Amino acid sequence: MASTSRDIKSPVRPGLGITTLLAPVTSFYALFLILPYTYILWLSFTRYSSTLLFEPTFTLENYAAILTDTYYLSLLGKTIGLGLFVTIVTLLMGYPLAMKIVRSSPTVKAILLILVMTPLLVNVVVRTYAWLVLLGDKGVINQSLIAIGLIDSPLPINRNFISVALGLIHLSLPLMVLSLVSIMQKLDHLLVEAGESLGAGPLRILVKLHFPLCLPGVGTGCLLVFCTVISAFVTPQLLGGNQFSTISTVIYQKFTFTMNWPVGATLVFILLALNFTVILFHGYLFKER
Repeated sequence: MASTSRDIKSPVRPGLGITTLLAPVTSFYALFLILPYTYILWLSFTRYSSTLLFEPTFTLENYAAILTDTYYLSLLGKTIGLGLFVTIVTLLMGYPLAMKIVRSSPTVKAILLILVMTPLLVNVVVRTYAWLVLLGDKGVINQSLIAIGLIDSPLPINRNFISVALGLIHLSLPLMVLSLVSIMQKLDHLLVEAGESLGAGPLRILVKLHFPLCLPGVGTGCLLVFCTVISAFVTPQLLGGNQFSTISTVIYQKFTFTMNWPVGATLVFILLALNFTVILFHGYLFKER
């Protein structure tokens, strides 16, 4: 019995247990993430061939061509501009909505959270086609305005920056709201009451007290929204068509239509580098001090 008791109480090496538990997820990421990205990285350093798709010779021509070509630079600028615009709009819309959710009763809070989460519960293709029905030249908005006599011809709200931005705002607003709600729920409301007792108005409390305390949530929401927007493909592809392109839609075209895999792979890593740069910048701004 004594030996059995000693065997049961004998310690197991923690490192071996952790390694064993991490083996499945490590293998999954290595097989389906690291290896594909490694192949795409190697592909970005090859030369395009119209007959062989690519020539396996090392070259930096793809990066040099993209980073010096005005078309690709304007494409990068449009993608970043779209990301900044959607991020700012979702912040302006999401901040008061998050405040309303936090200050509501449990029942109202649950209803508002369900409504906010609804876009995430609908398939992105279905959601995007719904916007096409609304924004098309013969869509609900244009036909309604024509029917009541406000306009004579359809408004240009489809297959351009406006339509893509509206679709992405609808997609990313829940990310912003949830990030803000998570931080607002932790605030000490006695601080707001103290500010009111000292004579500060609602605007001053918002600017000087509430918003600074919510900056971590603001930073997280902006990071999630911006990275989601600049990497989005389905919404810009369907709502932008051939009239408005982003880096993601051009990557799709390079791999499927023009079959220029080296340039497409290079754009993949330029977009990935942009995402990592934003993440590092966010980490620097909001690091614990």
